[in-house]
Amino acid sequence: MHELLAAAKKVRLRQLRCFVAVARKKSFVLAAEDLGLTQPAVSRSVRELEQVLGHDLFDRSTRGAELTPRGRTFLEATESGLLRIFQGVRSVTGEVLSDEIVRIGALPNVCSQFLPAIVQVFKSEYPSVRVRVSPGTNAGLLDSLRRGETDFVIGRLSSSEDMRGLVFRALFDEPLVFVVRGGHPLSGGQATLEEALTFPTLLPPEGTIIRQELSRYLSGQGVSELPDVVETTSSDFQRSYVARTDCVAVMPRGVVQAELESGAFVHLDIAKDAMRGPVGLTTNPELRLGSGAGKLVETILNTPLMPKMVS
Repeated sequence: MHELLAAAKKVRLRQLRCFVAVARKKSFVLAAEDLGLTQPAVSRSVRELEQVLGHDLFDRSTRGAELTPRGRTFLEATESGLLRIFQGVRSVTGEVLSDEIVRIGALPNVCSQFLPAIVQVFKSEYPSVRVRVSPGTNAGLLDSLRRGETDFVIGRLSSSEDMRGLVFRALFDEPLVFVVRGGHPLSGGQATLEEALTFPTLLPPEGTIIRQELSRYLSGQGVSELPDVVETTSSDFQRSYVARTDCVAVMPRGVVQAELESGAFVHLDIAKDAMRGPVGLTTNPELRLGSGAGKLVETILNTPLMPKMVS
């Protein structure tokens, strides 16, 4: 017990920060970039920690750094505690720290909709706070939130199982729509689902929340398979591919709102509101938001910059 306490007293917060960063990035170089330190400084801190503990925490190679079994055990024991230390300091001071990083996880369509305008408003008031926006699928973003790698997530409401232990606050409702380019063979009249499915279909990949919503709708219409599919989560690719081909795309309306208003794209009135779902802000109640993240959440909740389809 005495030896354990003696070792604990030698552990420094700097060493723990470096250890967690390397464990997340699996690279001393990337961890150094993330922390704003030099790579030798990060390596030295981790080596000091290993000497205190008496065990190697990483297997080092030219490919990067992988946790050893003892390293994985140590990460599980320290990561959440380290997060709470930083969050506790920020909650006590009540200040937005100049070196604070606010980490947002967002679906690709959110990244291209209202989020840029909201970040612009926030940065005009807190220019010294770094904002990091990471796009991803709903499942990946929620996993990242549970691990404390993001402060909050903006996306569609997922299943009750996926949302277990998390808090969701709805911002607006958004429909999924069938979309084609202007001049498409189906753009001039009342197209049916059967007609739409005779063309190539552009969809998000299987496992994404949007694909799950579409699959439920198609199943209700007696459609089990799609014969010709291109899959992507890239909003840029979706817009470009729709513009140059005869595909029929299914995507959140907000992704192509500007193109629909200009007439470049045409909305096929097929599903109507059958695939309408809430988009909102998800937080992890086990992790206290830093003051900067809290201020950005306030900006999101109080902004008039939401999409036109706000309900």
